[in-house]
Amino acid sequence: MKEYLKRSKMSRLSLCCIFFLSACATQQTKINQTRQVFAMGNLPAASAGIEQAIPTKNNIYNLEQGSVQRLMGASRVPDSTRQLLSADDILQQSEAKRANLKSSLSSLGGYFLSEGIGKEYEMKGYEGSLLAYSIALNHILLGDWNNARVEVMKMVKREQDLAAFNELKYQAITEQKNKGVKGMQGTVDNRFVQGNPMISGYPVNTLSDPDTLSLKNSYQSAAAHYLAAFIFEKLREPSLAAPGYRLAIELRPDVPFLQDGLKNLDANINQPVNSSPNGTTDTLFVVETGFLPTMDNFKVNLPIPIRGQLRFATVAYPYIAPNTERFNPGQVVVDGQLMNLNMITSVDSMARRDLRDEMPGYMLRATTRAVTQVLAQVGTQQAIQGNNSNNSNQAALGAIAGMITGITMAEISAADVRHWSNLPANIYLARAQVPNGQRGLLIRTPTGSLVGRQIAFNGDKNIVYIRIFRDRASMMSSNDVVNGFQNTGQPIATVIKNAPASLNVPPSQPNPIPTR
Repeated sequence: MKEYLKRSKMSRLSLCCIFFLSACATQQTKINQTRQVFAMGNLPAASAGIEQAIPTKNNIYNLEQGSVQRLMGASRVPDSTRQLLSADDILQQSEAKRANLKSSLSSLGGYFLSEGIGKEYEMKGYEGSLLAYSIALNHILLGDWNNARVEVMKMVKREQDLAAFNELKYQAITEQKNKGVKGMQGTVDNRFVQGNPMISGYPVNTLSDPDTLSLKNSYQSAAAHYLAAFIFEKLREPSLAAPGYRLAIELRPDVPFLQDGLKNLDANINQPVNSSPNGTTDTLFVVETGFLPTMDNFKVNLPIPIRGQLRFATVAYPYIAPNTERFNPGQVVVDGQLMNLNMITSVDSMARRDLRDEMPGYMLRATTRAVTQVLAQVGTQQAIQGNNSNNSNQAALGAIAGMITGITMAEISAADVRHWSNLPANIYLARAQVPNGQRGLLIRTPTGSLVGRQIAFNGDKNIVYIRIFRDRASMMSSNDVVNGFQNTGQPIATVIKNAPASLNVPPSQPNPIPTR
C-alpha cells in the first residue's frame, strides 16, 4: 500500500509538471503572436498583448514589457527601467545561486538538469549582458550618465562571472554524461545516455553559419562594450574607456570603425567640454533593426532500452528558425550629412551561438528526463496492475495511465523555449561630430520610406538611439529631456516616401522588405 501511495504521489507530481510546462508553452505561443504587432510598431497593442499573454508577471514579462515601454518615448522610460530592473533582480538571485554551486560539480550537474522547471525563466547569457546594456541605454536617454556607468560595470562583472560559471558547467555536463542516469544501472542501458544519440533530422545549418561560428562567445556584444567605452569617455575615465574599446575590437576585429574609437580616445579626452553654440557634439548613433526569429521545439522519438525492451519517448530540443527579418538601413542623415552605419552586433547570431554551445547539455537533459519519465510510467502501470483486482477499475486506470503517458511524452519532455523575443536582430553604430543646434535626423525603414525628427545637439557627448520597425521608428536622444523633447510621440511614422538615391540600401541587402 505504501508503495502504491508513493507511486500515486509521483503521478500527481508528474501531472503538476505537465501543467506547468504546458503553461510555459502557451505563454510563449501568445508572446509569439504579439511579435507581428510589435514589428509593425503598434506599441500599445503589443503592450496589451504582453499583459494578456503573461498574467503571472514573471521575468519574461518584465523583459518584454520593459523593452516596449522604452520605445514609447522618454516619458515612459522610467516605467521601462522599473520593469528591466525587476528582471535584473531575479537574474542576480539566480547568479547568487550559481555562485553557491561552484564548489560542487555534482550539485552543479543537478542544478543544470533541473533548469527549465520553475516559475522564473533562467535567462540566457547573452540576454543578461543585453539587459545591462538596455538599462544603461534607459539611463542615458534621461541624461543620467552616472547610473548608466553602474550598469555597464555590472555588465562587465556579469560576463566575467558567466565565463567562470560556464567552464564549471561544461565540466559538470561531462561528469553527468559519463555517469549516465544515477540509480538506473541494470534497468536502463546507460550507454544510451552517455553516448548522446544524434538528433535525427535536426537542421544543424541554422547553427553553423559563418556569422555564428565567427563569434568569440555567445554572450559578449561588441556594440555594448563600445557603448560602455563611450560612457566612460564622456565621464573622463580613459582607464576604463580604453579596455572597453579594446574588447569591442577583439570581438569584431574586422570592423575598422571600432578601431577609430580607441585611436581617438586620448584626443577626445583632452578636448575641452563643448559649451560653444558654434561647436560640435561628439555623437554616437545606436540603431537597432530587425527581429529575432521564433524559438520552437524540434521533436524526435528516441528508443530507450529498459529491462531488455525498447520503449520510445518523444524528446524535444530547442530550434531557432531561419531569420527572414534582418534589415540594413545603410546610413543615417543629419541635415544632409550622411554617416555610414556599421553592423557591430548580431543578436541573432548570439542566440544561435548560445544554442550551439548549450546543445550537448540540452541533449543530456532531454535524454535523462525522458528515461526518468519512462521509468515513472512503467512503475505507475505496474502499481495499477498489481493493486486493483477489479477488472473494470483496472481497465479504466490503465486507460488513464496510458493517457498520462501520452501527455508526458508530448509535454514534460518539451524544451523550455521561452526567450526575450523583442530584442533586435542587429545593432548598428555610427559616430560623428555634429554641429550644435537643432538638426533634422532621417533614416530609412524596411518599406523604403524615410522617418525623421528634430534632434538637439549640444554638450560634449550625445547618444541618439533608434529602433526601426517595418514602416516607422522610435528615435530618442540623451539630450531630449534637457532640451524639452521628452514628450515627443513615439514611434515616428513615415515623413518622406520617396527617399533620395544617396540613401539607397547597400547592394549586400538584396530585399529590405521583411517577409515571413
